[in-house]
Amino acid sequence: MAYAFRLDDVRMAYIRLSRADLVAEAPGFALRLGGVEHRLDHAVLKLDTVSINDELCQVERILQRAPTRQVTLVVRGAEGVLHEELVLFHHSFFAPFVDYVKAMPVGGEAAKPGLLAAFTHARDDNDMLRFWEAHHARLAGHRNLYVIDHGSAVSPRGVLHPDTNVVPLPRGLTDHADMARFCGHFQRFLLSQYRFVLHTDADELLVPEDGEEALLARLASPGYGGIIQPGHAFDVLHDMRPDTPAEAPLKPGEPVSTQRGVMLPAEGIYKKPVLASIPASWLQGFHLVYEEASVREDPGLWLMHLQSADFGLLLDKNRRWNALRQSEADFARCPQGGRPSDEDSLRRWFVQVLADERLTAIPERLRGKF
Repeated sequence: MAYAFRLDDVRMAYIRLSRADLVAEAPGFALRLGGVEHRLDHAVLKLDTVSINDELCQVERILQRAPTRQVTLVVRGAEGVLHEELVLFHHSFFAPFVDYVKAMPVGGEAAKPGLLAAFTHARDDNDMLRFWEAHHARLAGHRNLYVIDHGSAVSPRGVLHPDTNVVPLPRGLTDHADMARFCGHFQRFLLSQYRFVLHTDADELLVPEDGEEALLARLASPGYGGIIQPGHAFDVLHDMRPDTPAEAPLKPGEPVSTQRGVMLPAEGIYKKPVLASIPASWLQGFHLVYEEASVREDPGLWLMHLQSADFGLLLDKNRRWNALRQSEADFARCPQGGRPSDEDSLRRWFVQVLADERLTAIPERLRGKF
C-alpha cells in the first residue's frame, strides 16, 4: 500500500511506496483511476518516495475526474509498467485546503435571492469599463454588477451608473496569481447570494447569441450549471487597413458591434471559464480553472475581447502595462514590459494582425448585441 502525504510546503506532494528497490532510467509516473492513467509531471523517485511538484494542484485535479474510484500509482520504465499499487491518502495531504466555512451547519438549503451577478477588476480603465457596464447591465442589471477598483488614480465611480457596485482595493505590486486568488474568494462571496456569477476582464463581453432573456431562462432552469465557457471567442479589431473605410474611435454608449466590422478567432486562449454556479479557482490570467473536470461549453455564448478594438485605448493600455511594477514571482511567470507603446510600433502591430488570413466580418446575427 502506498501513502500520499504532505510536509510543510503545500506545493509539494509525496507518495511513499511499499518498496525501495525500483531502478529505471527516467521513470514515468501516473495515477490510474477507473482504468484510465493520468500522467504526473514534475515527479521524481528517490528510494521509496515519489516527490511531486504540485504547485498547480495536478494531483487534486486528477482526483476530481473520478472522485469515487480507487487510485493506484503506476511507475513506468522503458519496458513498460515497473510497479503499481493502491494509494491511500494521509490526512496531511488535504489538511491545507480545508475550509471550515463550508462545514458550518445550515438549516436546509436556502434559495438564493439573486439569479446572476457579474464582476470584473480594473485599474485606470474607465473608458473600457463603460462598455463592460453598459453591456452586462442588460443581462444582470446595474445593482448586480460589481467592479473591483484595484488602486485606480481616478475612481470609476464617477463614470459608472449609481447602482453599479464599486469595491475599492489598495494596490501593491502587480501579481496575477494574487488577483486570481482574490477573485476566487470574491466569486464565492457572490455565490452565497446568487445562483450564477459571471467574471470577465473589463475588456471582455459575454454575448448570448439568442439574447439575454434566453440566457437568463437557461440560468434559471434546473439542468444548467457548473462552470461554463463560451462556444466562441474572438478579438474585435479596429480596422485600420488603408483599403477599407476608416473606423472612428469607439463611442461610449453605443454598441461596439455597430462601430466595428472585423474580428479574429481567439478560441485558443479566450474560450475562458467565465460563468459558474459553483466555486471556480482561476489560474493567473483567468484562462483556466483548477476545476477543469466541471467545465462545460455553451455553444450559444460568445466572448468578445475588446482589447484591440480601439487604437487609442490600446496605446494607452500598453503604456500603463509597461509601466507596472511586478512582484518578482509575477515577473518570472509573465513579464509585461514588451507591449508596443508608441504610435508607429502599434500601427505596425495592427498591420500584421489585420493581415491574418483568419480575419472575418462580425456576423450579422451579432450586430447590435454587444
